[in-house]
Amino acid sequence: MRIVICDDNPIERNNLLEVATHISKSEGYDAEFEVFENAKQMLFELEDKLELIDVMLLDINMPGIDGMEAASKLRSRGYIGEIVFITVSKEHMLMAFDVRAFNYIVKGETDSTKTVKIIKDVFEIASEKSKEYMLFTGIGEYRNIAINDIKYFEVRGKIITVYYGSKSFEFISTIGKLENLLFTKGFLRVHRSFLVALQYIKTFAYDGITLLDHKEIPVGRKYYSGLKEAMKENAVG
Repeated sequence: MRIVICDDNPIERNNLLEVATHISKSEGYDAEFEVFENAKQMLFELEDKLELIDVMLLDINMPGIDGMEAASKLRSRGYIGEIVFITVSKEHMLMAFDVRAFNYIVKGETDSTKTVKIIKDVFEIASEKSKEYMLFTGIGEYRNIAINDIKYFEVRGKIITVYYGSKSFEFISTIGKLENLLFTKGFLRVHRSFLVALQYIKTFAYDGITLLDHKEIPVGRKYYSGLKEAMKENAVG
């Protein structure tokens, strides 16, 4: 599990790292930490490896690019991991949901017991998500792929292509079989040729979807109502 901590205050940054490290060890997680003192540096360093990050602990009140703006940029670039905000005020709580934050810690208000529980909970969620894999059989090759990394499937004839991270893999199956296997994992049929992970959808309309990586996928007329209902169920507010 890879965890990022970003806070401009060195004392609070080190305290957070100490608490998170202690929790990861006591809970038995194999964790790696990356620590940043500002959001600009963090965004630059993580640009090409967002799919590898499981949890981000972000301070909101930082000079330059604040934590909320950084989180928005991360989501628009395709980051789907967990975010916990560190803030000085509850006024940011509603905005935190706009970027699908897991939770938030209020400096000077959230006590140590609650802080530990929040970090424990987010580590547990991230760990469980990273454990789910599917094995695909291609021509002379097997590929074990984390379900959480899969963006969508496309079928052409008898060949299905799974797109995950920045990679793809071809195998033989049916889109109907995949639909049944992955329905409870947050995947939805949106077209006779496409099965999409809801968490990667940025925008949608009656005739198409735009994913977080800006890939555009068509929506079949008979699938639109199901897509609209599924997106409503996952909406905040």
